Amino acid sequence: MLPQDISQHGYLVDRVIKLSIWGIVVVGIVSFFIMFYILYKFRRTKNPFPLSDVPSGLKKVIFIDYVMIIFDLILLFMSTWAWFFFFVRPVEKIKKEVQEKGEKFVEVRVIGRQFFWTVEYPGRDGVFGTQDDFKLGNLLVVPEGYNVFVKLTSGDVLHSFFIPNARIKYDVIPGRETHLWFKPAKVGKYEIACAELCGAMHYRMKGYLVVLKEQDYKMWLDSAPFSEISFDYLDDDKIKFVKGGEVR
Repeated sequence: MLPQDISQHGYLVDRVIKLSIWGIVVVGIVSFFIMFYILYKFRRTKNPFPLSDVPSGLKKVIFIDYVMIIFDLILLFMSTWAWFFFFVRPVEKIKKEVQEKGEKFVEVRVIGRQFFWTVEYPGRDGVFGTQDDFKLGNLLVVPEGYNVFVKLTSGDVLHSFFIPNARIKYDVIPGRETHLWFKPAKVGKYEIACAELCGAMHYRMKGYLVVLKEQDYKMWLDSAPFSEISFDYLDDDKIKFVKGGEVR
């Protein structure tokens, strides 16, 4: 069972995963059927001498093989398209498309270190390098429905920035800045994990993605990270921000 998809484009990844699973099941069943059919049909007791011609039954089996090859090519195409959509297209090109469409976006920087994530925010003005910039540990707060552009780098070893609910995972490499993009479509609190073994306490490298309604995000941004704000979006999950950016 896949975790809840909260990204507007996560369905592309889900489609490939589900097609792969069902494809493996179907191909496995058909392959075993063909194998046992051949073992039974051409067993030694019924065919003591080698056949001089390809029997019609075997021709059908060969036809099924071609069908499987076509299925594999379709799966390869869908996988390549999902990979291209999320990771291959230059982020600057995506940002230009977003601006041309008049869509809203935010930018953040994430630095991975053993064993925590540091998230840098450009503040209210949306520009890095100004006085209202601030940092939070293990906490990525974004507005619902906005395009989110994340700049990733590592301060020590190789990490992997993984948000299962957003269907994104990207390597965080020392000495190199990589970029990712996603668009959250559902408010709530979701786990951020490191998907690359990075040391003895790798299991503790966990953070949270918190998606807020637009007006709540602006209110939080005005006072972050110094005041306490609470939002009750779900009956069983109260999102609370306290001094220092700790999320509970």
